Amino acid sequence: MEQTPKKEKIEVQLLDHDIQIGKDILELVTSAMYISPLTIYREYIQNSSDAIELAQKQKILNNISEGRIDININTAERILKIRDNGIGINKEEFSKILTSFGNSPKRGTNARGFRGIGRLAGLAYCQELIFRSSSNKDNVISEISWDCRKLKEKLLNAEDTSNLNEIVKSVITLNQYEKKDFPEHFFAIELKKI
Repeated sequence: MEQTPKKEKIEVQLLDHDIQIGKDILELVTSAMYISPLTIYREYIQNSSDAIELAQKQKILNNISEGRIDININTAERILKIRDNGIGINKEEFSKILTSFGNSPKRGTNARGFRGIGRLAGLAYCQELIFRSSSNKDNVISEISWDCRKLKEKLLNAEDTSNLNEIVKSVITLNQYEKKDFPEHFFAIELKKI
């Protein structure tokens, strides 16, 4: 019979290391969570709607009826583009927000999305996923591109022991561009080779 330990306290440092998050979590929040490819429309339109409402609340849009969500489907080239004229994401926060997982500032608000993973739904359904944005305070367009083919290879490779941080850094590219021929504030998603 197992004995109950005596109640003498011994100081033990429980976490003297970083919490490890393996690469499989990324597959879980993309392929496993979003089984139907149609869910990407729901996720991206919800995020666009939230961005438009926030732009209206912050007086960037005069009223909600000025909000736009444009969807363009090019079947010949297998490209889907979704763009809104919501608040956008400023260049200082862009890469931090778009590479975070389950860290949504929407939790506890009236916003539609709140888990901080919906934008990743497209990773499972295309060869390249691109996010572009600019706020009304920026003079550049920020862009992050995910190489989904490379990502899938890394996730399927049982010998690849990379953690989530290493995987993400190896499959994304960050760029900034001059803000000409683009709206003053927007967020855009482009899925290439669906």
